[in-house]
Amino acid sequence: MKTGKQKRLGLRTKLYLIILVPLVVIGILVMLTTRSAIEQAALKTMQEDTRRLAENTAARLGTQSGAIETVYADGESSSAYRTLREELNTLRQQAGVLYVYMLNKTDAGWIYTVDGAAWDDEEYSPLGTEASFDADVDTRLLRGETVNTPVVHSEEWGDLFSSFTPIRDDGGSVIGYLGIDVDANTLEQVTSNTLADSYKIIIPLFTAVLLLSMLVMLLVVNRLLKQVNGIKKGLEQVAEGNLDTSVKRITGDQLGDIAVLTEKMTARIKDMIVRIKNDSDTLVQSAAHVGTTAGTNNKQAEELTRAIREIASGSMQQAEETERAAQLSDRLGGMMDEVASYVHQFTDVSERLGAVQAEVSREHELLLDKSRDNMRRTVDLTEMSAELDRKSKLAASVSDRLNSIVKQTQILSLNATIEASRAGEAGKGFAVVAGEMGLLAQQSKDSIQEIETILGSFVGQVSRMNEHFESNRVSASEQETQIAECLQTFGEVSRISQQIETLAERLDRRAGDMQGARREVEQHMNDIAAATEQTSAMTEEVSASADEQQRSARELEDISRRLSEVADGMQSVARQFRTEHAQDAEPDSRIR
Repeated sequence: MKTGKQKRLGLRTKLYLIILVPLVVIGILVMLTTRSAIEQAALKTMQEDTRRLAENTAARLGTQSGAIETVYADGESSSAYRTLREELNTLRQQAGVLYVYMLNKTDAGWIYTVDGAAWDDEEYSPLGTEASFDADVDTRLLRGETVNTPVVHSEEWGDLFSSFTPIRDDGGSVIGYLGIDVDANTLEQVTSNTLADSYKIIIPLFTAVLLLSMLVMLLVVNRLLKQVNGIKKGLEQVAEGNLDTSVKRITGDQLGDIAVLTEKMTARIKDMIVRIKNDSDTLVQSAAHVGTTAGTNNKQAEELTRAIREIASGSMQQAEETERAAQLSDRLGGMMDEVASYVHQFTDVSERLGAVQAEVSREHELLLDKSRDNMRRTVDLTEMSAELDRKSKLAASVSDRLNSIVKQTQILSLNATIEASRAGEAGKGFAVVAGEMGLLAQQSKDSIQEIETILGSFVGQVSRMNEHFESNRVSASEQETQIAECLQTFGEVSRISQQIETLAERLDRRAGDMQGARREVEQHMNDIAAATEQTSAMTEEVSASADEQQRSARELEDISRRLSEVADGMQSVARQFRTEHAQDAEPDSRIR
């Protein structure tokens, strides 16, 4: 991609700019600083003059404390007000200030008392007009200090600054305050006049310093550039290959040191080029000798490598056959181990099956005994239930006989009551007994009815119990039959388990015999494999040594070739430099 040629500033222009730009900047800063200092000095001077004017005027007004008190009492209609206003107006005109006025602090705040404006000024501040100050000015005035304010901007009066001071009577008491406002335009005029006078001195002085600096700059820069040009020309000669150049020292600074170092560097380079030219022929001859030796070593290494590889090939084939046989033996051993594990598992399962069968047989025998016991208890309960049924029916017949006895007792009680009523007074005691017998008969009847109800319920429960007992007896009989059949089946399972256990023991013995034979075969295979591995390892070591020798020979040849190339390159580079030694010409012949 093409790029436009960039314009670069020369060293001379850069040096000029480095010196001139700071001087111009310093001049501008001096002028700005001078203007700021003059403005501050003029402001402080005018503030100080205004302060002295305010203090002197306040001291003179303090001698007129009676007139001031009259103004506070009678207002603007008093002659004292006119006298004070004329005096303040005269002071304003003579001092050339903007405003002069008197103030007072009341409970309602600050107010104007006498405004020193002209009598025809319609914008003067009448007595009692509200006045306002900054909080700092207010505080300092009430402490009795004279206060100067900085320049402030007012929309009504423009830029101005003020001075305020208290007015004290002969006894030192504050009877009012005096304020003087000065137009800031006056400050601008004073500053402009002072700046004009200052520039008349500063500008010629700065011009003289600038011209002197430029003269010194020209001398120094020319000397520096002369030294730089000398160094540049020397380096250009060296870049073109001329090492017989010389750089003179002109300045006593670092550029002069660089010139001396450049000349020393050129001399060192020239010595190095001469040594390179002298040593390159020797290097070429050594490289050729090394190349010849490397070629011989390479041929011998190749023959040795071929022989070793043939031996290694036979060893590798034998090792592979041995390894495959070992792998087959390992696979056979794994299969035998797996069969042995299955035989052990089969034996364990057979033993566990026999143990479970014995345990289940015992549990079923116990269950059969318990079933028979339950059967006997069920039969006994059935007989007891039948007996209860008979006794319940017998109790029901007794209840019928008791009902007939109760009825007869009731009839007897009724007859006794009738007979007692016939007997009159003599039969009253017998009538009471007859009544009690009637009550007893009624209670007996009620109790017999309750007993009959309970007996009826009991008979129903006994009947249901007989039914349940009969069902349990039938179930127990069926369960006993099933348990007996299970015991017969478990007897058959036990016989089969014993046969399986016998077969597992035979398989286990055969598996052990096969494992012993496999271990012997593995031992022989391991011995063969060890011998083969040793042979292969020795062959690999010898082959590796031969390969290493062959690689070394090839590397030596490469090194010889690179040395020859480096020597040629060194001679070609050395020929690019011109030295004063005539014997540096190339040799007529070169061994490659």
